[in-house]
Amino acid sequence: MRDLSRIVAAVAMVVAICLPGTVSAQDGPFREVGNPFQDEVDFTINSDLTPRVEVDGVRWMRLSVRTKEGRDIVADRLTPVFVDLDLFNTAESAKVLVIVLFEDENGNPLDRIECDEVSVGRERLRESVQKHKINGAVLLATRKIYVLFEVLR
Repeated sequence: MRDLSRIVAAVAMVVAICLPGTVSAQDGPFREVGNPFQDEVDFTINSDLTPRVEVDGVRWMRLSVRTKEGRDIVADRLTPVFVDLDLFNTAESAKVLVIVLFEDENGNPLDRIECDEVSVGRERLRESVQKHKINGAVLLATRKIYVLFEVLR
């Protein structure tokens, strides 16, 4: 019985030591970039973008532009979309501005969404979901986005 409890304790210790390292290794480091950060990336509606950049102490973990689940995009109608932002602030409180420019496959501009500023406290994770409306034809033609991410202090 004593040997069994030692084995269980040893296994628990190995899991406690190895598991956090495995999780952080999968996440990978954040790339520090200048403020404001701007980039053009391939993108389709209803997908996630994981920039993994740190701008002036604010880590940008995820951006999503998605329609309501099960809703079809109609070309000649305004379509409600949700813009999801996941942020973590390692420094003093800040506000973050995100602008998303929708582009076709050649990088030609189609439309844009300027998100409301998001306040992020020190050492806080902030998940923001904002609702906007955009023409369905823009969503159907989008193959890239150009993003601007600015930290305001």
